Amino acid sequence: TVVDVFIEVLEANASTRVVGLTSASLALADAGIPMKDMVAAVSVGKAQGELLLDLSKEEDNYGEADVPIAITHRTKEIALLQMDGLLSRDEFEKAIVMAKDACEKIHELQVKAIKNKYEIHN
Repeated sequence: TVVDVFIEVLEANASTRVVGLTSASLALADAGIPMKDMVAAVSVGKAQGELLLDLSKEEDNYGEADVPIAITHRTKEIALLQMDGLLSRDEFEKAIVMAKDACEKIHELQVKAIKNKYEIHN
């Protein structure tokens, strides 16, 4: 079986790849499509010498680096890793840790959204 997921971005302020991956994973889970794992994704980057999460358009376009990362929840595998720009080895390792922590929080929000949909409200 093949499931095609199409995402139309109506308005963006950067990070469209990671938002697309995160929302596609949530949509598939919500639709009851069996999956091995859910994916959460976030952009990490460097602007004005600082590492940042969830880059804005300006930080993405004019910063020193952009690193979109997607991570599977259960297995902690990296499903997407791309780097535009330059980071030192230490900065890259710190960016991966930042992304893993952020993806864990994003996954919690994904699960909460699915559970809230099926809660009975009086």
